[in-house]
Amino acid sequence: MRLQTITIITFCFAVLCLSGCVRTLQTPSDLHTVSGITAEKASKVSKQNLSSLHDFEAVGKIGFSDGKQGGNASIYWEQHPNAYQVRLYGPLGSGSLQIMGNTSGDVRLLREDGKIIRAKTPEALVHDELGWVIPVSGLRYWLRGLPAPGAPPTRMALDAEQRIWQIQQQGWSILYESYQSLDGLDVPYKLTLKNGPIRLKFIFRRWERLSLVSSPNFLA
Repeated sequence: MRLQTITIITFCFAVLCLSGCVRTLQTPSDLHTVSGITAEKASKVSKQNLSSLHDFEAVGKIGFSDGKQGGNASIYWEQHPNAYQVRLYGPLGSGSLQIMGNTSGDVRLLREDGKIIRAKTPEALVHDELGWVIPVSGLRYWLRGLPAPGAPPTRMALDAEQRIWQIQQQGWSILYESYQSLDGLDVPYKLTLKNGPIRLKFIFRRWERLSLVSSPNFLA
C-alpha cells in the first residue's frame, strides 16, 4: 500500500527545521578531488578507520523528494556486522515501519499493524510501501562516511584529514554537509543524496556505539 504523500514545500520546510545544537565540523574550503579510483584506494581512503565502526545506532530525520512529491520521517538506524534494522516513524503521517535484514540477503518489512512484507531487497520494500527510493544497501556504508563495496566510486572529494565530503557511486551523489564527533571519530551529521530528480536528506542528531557479544538476529 502506498501511503499518502505531502507537498514538496512541506518537505523542504520540515528538513530545514531539523537543525539543533550539536557541535559540528563544517565543509572546509580546501577539498581535493579524486577520480579514477580503484577498489584498493577506496578501501584505504579514511585515516580514521571508520570501517571499525561496526555496532552502532544513529537517530535523526530523513526527508525525501522526487521532484513531484515528498515526505519526511524520523529514522532509527541500528547496524551490526551481520544484521541491521531501520525504523521509520511517522512517514507521511503514518505510524511506524521496521526494515530488517542480514548479510545473507534476507530482508523483510514489519508494519505497525503487524503485517510482514518480504521482498528481494530493502530498496524494493521501501518503494513498494512508501513510494520512496532509499538506497539502503549503499547507505550502510555511506552514512558512516565510507564508500560502499562493489564498483568503486567514480569521484570523491576529501579534506586534508582524508574525510570524505562527496562521493559519486552507484548512480548516487552523496554530499556530506557536516560531521560530528563520536568517541574520537568524525561521523556524518548532515548528508544529502541525489540521483536524478530524487533527493534524500538525512540529519543524524545522535550516534552511539553498541557493545554486543554477538550480532542480534532481527529476523528470528
